[in-house]
Amino acid sequence: MLSITCDNASNNDTIICKLSDKVLRFSGAVMHTRCFLHMVNLVVKLLINEFN
Repeated sequence: MLSITCDNASNNDTIICKLSDKVLRFSGAVMHTRCFLHMVNLVVKLLINEFN
């Protein structure tokens, strides 16, 4: 497993910690890739709300 990509929800951080305990070659936060498009979506929504 090279990495896991998911959004920024805290429950994903929990599963990453659990996986790093169970899978020997999985180094937790180093292999947790946060979805760039999810972050862009959050920023765009914030900017749109500023103009409403």
